[in-house]
This record gives sequence, C-alpha cells and structure tokens, in this order.
Amino acid sequence: MVCAKLKGFALSVAMLGSFLISGCSTDRRASELYGPSEAGVLVIDALLLVDQPLPDLFVLETVAPGDSYSLEGAAVRDAVVEISTGGTTFTYAADVDSAGRYLPQQNHIVLPETVYTLRVSSQGREATGTTLTPEQFQIRESLLLNEGTLQVDRVLKTFRDGLDAPYVAPENQVEYLDGLLEARFDRGNTPGYQVGIISLDEGSERVLDADFLDEDDYDDLERHASSPPFEAPDGSVRLPWFAVYFAGRHVIRIHALDENWFNFARSSPESQEGNFGGLAGDSFERPLFSVTGGIGLFGSAAMDSIGFNVLPRQ
Repeated sequence: MVCAKLKGFALSVAMLGSFLISGCSTDRRASELYGPSEAGVLVIDALLLVDQPLPDLFVLETVAPGDSYSLEGAAVRDAVVEISTGGTTFTYAADVDSAGRYLPQQNHIVLPETVYTLRVSSQGREATGTTLTPEQFQIRESLLLNEGTLQVDRVLKTFRDGLDAPYVAPENQVEYLDGLLEARFDRGNTPGYQVGIISLDEGSERVLDADFLDEDDYDDLERHASSPPFEAPDGSVRLPWFAVYFAGRHVIRIHALDENWFNFARSSPESQEGNFGGLAGDSFERPLFSVTGGIGLFGSAAMDSIGFNVLPRQ
C-alpha cells in the first residue's frame, strides 16, 4: 500500500477557494484511492485559473509501503517543469523555502478556451497533462428569493458595483435563515461547477444553533465549506443555509471547471463527501486522473464570486 497524499491540493486550492479535500482516507487503503502500489510515482498538483497569473504548482512522489508520510519526504526537488501553449513555453523553478513547490519564472495570464500542456521530468520519470481552459465565467445575478414562493425579493449588489458593495449595501444585509440566496449565470459549455463559501470575519458570532451539536462540535466548525461538483443545467446555484455557521461577511466562489478538474472532483472519494450540494455522477473507487506517467491533477477553471453580510436572527 502506498500513500500518495496530494497535500499540494490543500495548499493550492485553498488559495483558489474551492476547498478540494486531500490526503489518504483513514478507512480505505491508499492504493484503492490513488492507484499505484509502488514508491516513486510522480504526483502532480497544478490548477490554472482563467484571467489569473500562472500558479505555483506542486510535484511530489508516492512513498513506500509502511513509510510514514510527510510533505518533506514526498517532495520532488529536482524536477524540470514546463507549461506550454501556442508554441510558447513557460519554465518553473523549485521554491527553496517550500519543498515540492515550483514557481513560474515568466509572467503570463491564463487565457480562456486555450490548450495548455504540462511536462514534468525527474530522474528518468516523466509526467504530462493537457487542459483546455473554460470560457470566461461571470455570475449574471445575485438574488434573495422568497422561500415560500421562490419569487425574487431582492437583487443583491455584486463586485461589479464596487469591491465593498456586496458587504455594505443594504440589499446584501441578509438575516440568517431568511429567504434563499441564489446565483444565476449563463450555463456555457463547461462540464460542471464547484462552489466554495468562506466566512471572512474571524471571531464573528455563531448563528447556527442546533440541538444535536455540543460545544465540542461547535468548536470544530470551520469558516469555509465546499460542494461536490454539480452540473447546474438551469444555470443557477442556491446556497443552503446549513453551510453558513457564522454572522458577518461571506463570499461564495463559483468555479466553472474543465474536464480534468470536473472528473477528478466527482470521482475522488474525499471530494464526494463535500459539505453541501448534490453530487454530479456516480461513486468511484478511485479518482479519475488527468496525468500521463503519474497521478494527480492538471486542470483549469474560470471563477466568479458574490458576497453578502449575514445578520443574526432577530
């Protein structure tokens, strides 16, 4: 059994706000989750975001059966890493301060609807992957619906109205459990979506009050949650209130996924246990990887966000 923990996912996706879950399951053999049963298999973690600079990425390797896992022990430090598109190649260099992390050496903004190819080589091993980035993605409307009639009660301000507008505008002051928050967008041709929600105000009071939770449970509540992937055939996503635990400012980030990210997210056993939302597709015994010659993910997404301010119930 080999534990091919994708620790880089916890780092890079946290920056993206999608909160994909990484690591080996405690109740399954790692070989069942991540496939190869030998040490030294390259593990790739690279996620591109449309209209954002080329990201840092991670190159790790699987560790031998019975060996304890650590990021330091699994990091690959001597890899040659390149991302290319349209005849142009962008090189990466190892980050001396973070084992397994590689940094882009040229400036480039990721383009929509563009093919990018990743190539990683180290000590005779080579892993490659290709992603077709999604088209640009924009949330068209942010709404508060009447829970009984599903009619629109309010049209919320978006970040197009100003960086602070979604948090300070009267329309965006939403009482906990009052109405339904919904984002609407043009469906496009993306295979699927994934949503993350973040509570921005550390120390803000808790609004969740449930009889079945004790104080230890409340202490474990996190200020972010994520959904499994979903297809959104009608071009909308509705936020369930049970994903909101705290008062204060919140941001919802919706990712329009490429085929690679969508397949990985819907097939990963850990990701199938997302915090909220409906799962797109069937259960899988192990993830669908997009990397040839290794395991992991080289994928892309386009993203847009909405914000609002949660008020405690009166």
